[in-house]
This record gives sequence, C-alpha cells and structure tokens, in this order.
Amino acid sequence: MNTLGKDEVALVTGGTSGIGLALVEALHARGVRVWFCARSAHTVTALQSRLTGTRGCVCDVTAVSALRTMAAEIGAAEGCLDLLIANAGALHEMDFNEAPLDESLLRSEIDLNLTATIMTVNFFLPLLKKSTQPRIVVIGSGYGWSPSSRAPLYSATKAGVRAFVKSLRAQLKPSGVHVMEVVPPIVDTPAVAHKTGNKLAPAKLASATLEGLDRQLPAVFAGQTRWMPFLLRLAPGALERITLQN
Repeated sequence: MNTLGKDEVALVTGGTSGIGLALVEALHARGVRVWFCARSAHTVTALQSRLTGTRGCVCDVTAVSALRTMAAEIGAAEGCLDLLIANAGALHEMDFNEAPLDESLLRSEIDLNLTATIMTVNFFLPLLKKSTQPRIVVIGSGYGWSPSSRAPLYSATKAGVRAFVKSLRAQLKPSGVHVMEVVPPIVDTPAVAHKTGNKLAPAKLASATLEGLDRQLPAVFAGQTRWMPFLLRLAPGALERITLQN
C-alpha cells in the first residue's frame, strides 16, 4: 500500500460539482492540500470557503493560456504536485440522424473530454516529476470501453482517453509516474439528472478512486463497470449489445 496522505498536494479539474466535487471532499478529509478548478468564479469561491484549506482557481481547461497560468500559480505556491486528477468533462446525447449538428457543440465536447485532458497532463507533468511519488488519475468512462448509441461522440472521446492513458502509463513508467484510469458507470451527477435507473453515488466513486490509488492499480472499475474486464474477455459482443442500447 502506498497511501495518499496528509500534506501531499493534489489538483482536481472540474472540482466544484459531481465526481470532481466528491474527489475534492474525499481528498480534503484525508488532509491532502487540495487545489481545484472550474469555470465559474462563484462556485470556486463558495467551495473554497466551505472547505477550509483548499485553494480554487477559475480556469477553463480548454484554454491553453488558462492551464499555463494555473500550472504557474500552483508551482509558485507548492513547488511540486503529487497528484493530478483530470476530471473535467461533459456528456451530450447527440443524434447524428439529425446531422448536420451544431459544429461548435461537436468541437466543444472533443475539446473538453479529450484535448483538455491531454493538455492538462502536458502542462502539469513538470510539477509532478518534482514529487517523490507522482500520480496521475484520468476519469474515463465505461462507454470508452464499450460505446453507447445515445452518445457516440462522448464514447469516441472517452475511447481516446483510454488509449491515451494506456500509452502514457507505459511511457512514464520508467520515470516513476503512476497513471490510473477511473472507469465509472452512470454516476448521479447533474449531467444525468434526467435519467432514471441505477446510478452510482459520486462519494462511492471517489472512495473507490482513492482506494485504487492506495493500491497503485492501473484502473478502477466502480459499480456496474466492475464486470467490464470479465465481459470484455469472455463476451465482448454481448457487452457491446448491452451498452449500445443505453
């Protein structure tokens, strides 16, 4: 066990709601010095006030200049970063039967879910390499492993995240950076408030994520996705039929 503990420094992107908020709260409870970011100045200020000792940044992670500024601010204040959690993302249900769809919406989902994840890692790796135990966590999706017909673009971006994480893990292993993907099912967040059915509580996903970090796992499958590795080996076609109906 390599337990993430008190006084280590972490950054959670998209940290004021949903999965990101649950991760900020869980890390704060452990005594980690937590930085977080979001686009809204109001939500950043409110969370920083509620969780004493956390530090928030107003940052649009799709903007390279904003990422560069945030990295410089954290570097000046902390000197290093022990844990990066690239969490920011969005799911839009798009029906390509209605094409042409809004080009700006298509590009924004690719930019947020895939490009911003890659750029966030890029800008914070120099700070991570100054840590004695650097860790990167990327929030993927079960749909990145087996796609959904209601969200083809989201599925594609999360499949890209999965490939990026696998390659990054192999590339960074010699330098001692641990890279872990979190593979959630549908989580009870504002983005899926309109959906009924079984949803995983964000706090449970956060708990599973920290446990996975402590155990230095390459991937964490929580809730319903825990069956995915088994089904991908034994019945990938059956799994795909199930997720394509969701």
